[in-house]
Amino acid sequence: MATSPSHQVGEWIGDFFENSIINYLKPIIMKKGFYLDYRHPRAARNYRKEVIGIDKEGNKHKLDIVIEKNGSENIFGIPKAYIEMAWRRYVKHSKNKVQEIAGAIRPLVATNAQSMPFYAAVLAGEFTQNSINQLRSQGFYVIYFNYDEICALFEKHGISIRWEESTSEATLNQIVEVLYSLSDTIKQDIQNSFYCIYREKLTDLTNALLEALDTVIEQIIVVPIHGFVTTLQSIEDAIGFIMNYDENTKAPILSYEITIRYNNGEEYIMKCKDKTKAIQFLNQYRGK
Repeated sequence: MATSPSHQVGEWIGDFFENSIINYLKPIIMKKGFYLDYRHPRAARNYRKEVIGIDKEGNKHKLDIVIEKNGSENIFGIPKAYIEMAWRRYVKHSKNKVQEIAGAIRPLVATNAQSMPFYAAVLAGEFTQNSINQLRSQGFYVIYFNYDEICALFEKHGISIRWEESTSEATLNQIVEVLYSLSDTIKQDIQNSFYCIYREKLTDLTNALLEALDTVIEQIIVVPIHGFVTTLQSIEDAIGFIMNYDENTKAPILSYEITIRYNNGEEYIMKCKDKTKAIQFLNQYRGK
């Protein structure tokens, strides 16, 4: 089946938008010593292009950008950030797209919770405020470039990409012809304008991302809890028990309470019933 010209226009703009974000972030991430994965042949996945995340249920999710700690072209690292990008021309498609983004990212964030991964959505085109709020309510950092902003970016370079559902196929074919014939120099000029015009939005995204990448474990607090389980019938009995309790008694271990404290003030607390469970829990944080 032949691809419609409106689909071709949308695909070109989506690819341009995605490449612009990747090219903007890549040098920043590399300078920080992290690895930025995106759709390209990577040795670590036998030179397959698609970026795939696998959640704890074994489900696979296609991804746009994953930023890894200790990753390289040859070695998979620890996921520290997920960034999804989306272009939609019409509002009617925006709700499904944000649900798709959340459905892919949230299970992966839960799977890698010990790494405290940052997750963001970079949206362009037509998205409702409700759709944007939905992502933010789920913990996504969201930046949005609306349809008029994207159109104005291209118009600055003498290129019109505006179209409606009523736009003729002939007009759409003309837009396709113009876009697919643009030289690398002109595409770079448009990309540079994008970086310049929207520097503030892009800088805010970068700052939020870098703050998350700088989050590290600051302290690990282990409290072995000893004692005998004592069941009492009243508050008075409980008070009396505590007042008369011998704190020097040698009692068996009940559990290990472990607190993982990060340098941003966040904490994760786990109560493990024995040494094996405690060690298994801590092993999840190796290299995080």
